[in-house]
Amino acid sequence: MPKGADLLLPTMLRFGLVAGLAVGSGLATPAMALEGMYTCAVTSLSGRGWIPPQISLHFHDEWTAEVVHSGNVSALSGRPLKAGFFRISDVSYRVSWTVVSASVGNGAEAVKTHYRAVFNTQNKKLSVQVISLDSGAKPPRGIGQCVQVTS
Repeated sequence: MPKGADLLLPTMLRFGLVAGLAVGSGLATPAMALEGMYTCAVTSLSGRGWIPPQISLHFHDEWTAEVVHSGNVSALSGRPLKAGFFRISDVSYRVSWTVVSASVGNGAEAVKTHYRAVFNTQNKKLSVQVISLDSGAKPPRGIGQCVQVTS
């Protein structure tokens, strides 16, 4: 009569093989940390809205990032903004941030502009889009080429 351990051995071996494959393929571990600073020259593809002509991405570790706009007419130009990011493929990350601008009228609330970008680490390209609440209009978009400044 087989012992309990003998009955469990094939299951344990299968589980070990699956766990080993998961770890080997990176499924059971966090994504490789994206670190360093990249400066991107961005070209607007739309005639409306504002896409910054230069965007710097600073990845501190696998959890925190900052975005810096250049060429902005507001007081935010050159100041780091907190950004969120996550991996969407082997070579691409989605980066999101919000710019809060001063109100334009008496008693008006501050204007929030939400940006979403996809950063491709392989070809160092950045695709930027303004996320608009107006679903009828095409959102402003831009593309850029990035250079790694620090690693």
